[in-house]
Amino acid sequence: MLFDLLIPWVIAAAAITWLVIMWQNRPPEPSKPSKTAVVATERAYSPAEIIVSIIDIGILFVNGDGIVLMHNPAASELLNLERDGVGRTLMSLIRDHQFDEFVRDVAVRCEDDQMLLPMRNPARTLRVNARPIIEPNHDVIVLLLIRDITQLSQLERARRDMIASVSHELRTPLAALKLLSETIASNPPPEIAQRMARRISDEVDALTRLVNDLHDLSQIEAGRIALQMAPTDVIQIVERAIERIQPQADSHHIEVNHTVLSGLAMILADAGRIDQVLLNLLHNAVKFTPDGGYITIGAQLVTLPHDHDALPGIPADHNGGEWVAITVTDTGVGIPSEHLPRVFERFYKVDQARTRGSGTGLGLAIARHLVEGHSGKIWVVSTVGVGTTFICTLPTA
Repeated sequence: MLFDLLIPWVIAAAAITWLVIMWQNRPPEPSKPSKTAVVATERAYSPAEIIVSIIDIGILFVNGDGIVLMHNPAASELLNLERDGVGRTLMSLIRDHQFDEFVRDVAVRCEDDQMLLPMRNPARTLRVNARPIIEPNHDVIVLLLIRDITQLSQLERARRDMIASVSHELRTPLAALKLLSETIASNPPPEIAQRMARRISDEVDALTRLVNDLHDLSQIEAGRIALQMAPTDVIQIVERAIERIQPQADSHHIEVNHTVLSGLAMILADAGRIDQVLLNLLHNAVKFTPDGGYITIGAQLVTLPHDHDALPGIPADHNGGEWVAITVTDTGVGIPSEHLPRVFERFYKVDQARTRGSGTGLGLAIARHLVEGHSGKIWVVSTVGVGTTFICTLPTA
């Protein structure tokens, strides 16, 4: 890690600064009074002091009794020090018994060590590296290097969650494939073998969708997908999406139609990616809509902020200008309000008992990334027992 490579240099700079400060604060040598006026001059700062003062790594010097001898501005900000802490105990400044014991223990053992220090207001995680410095008089000064690793901790937690979710999603189809293959290997009657073969094909399709969705999401989040932006007709996108979803909707007697008028302004978009967005929304609508329900796709031109009331639940941070708003409305079971803020998260699924079938849990996350890649927004409004509407805005060409 880059930070680990920089630690020796930071320690060297901090140690030099400490020596400079101690030398400048030494008792003055007696001198004869001068007959000439003494002109006050500004203090000259050493390069090491300048580095310590501007670096974004917190630096503290604490003695064996827990008294703060020096700290830089970054340490004040990271540790939420309301005032200069020099001369005060570390415990009175931080109010963390574990941290105070950690520093005292390093001073006693005279060995390098590190710890994670959770902070509140704001909530963040700090990593503290401690190194003892033995002075000529054998006193021990502990040098503390403090770095904010909140973002790294969040990324690590997201990585662990991602691995756990993928493992869970893979386990179900793989277990089904094993059971089905064992059933076929037992030489069942032909009609059962055919049924098992169809089930195997379905499970392989589910695995393929999961792998494709994971690949797409990883490419999108890494910024490796370049959108091919061009003027695009909304009606053509809507009609293609309906044609692709129709077999799935027909199997559950769900009627799918659109209310998009000809002559609507064209959007500036990557047609293939918006096809993917709309198809994901329609798959989601079919999954939530009972047999005999309805799904309607709409589109309208809105000018924001003038037409702010034309769309329900529009985000407050939506950019102004002309947009085409595409809506997908179903007459399904609806989504409880507590789930709405999280439906676009990876692998987040509403209660499976309320849906038909299961998906990868990645479709809405992919849709959000693609819409935002077009500088638009996507959001959802829903009423339990009435239905759900997904809304996405795309820039006009």
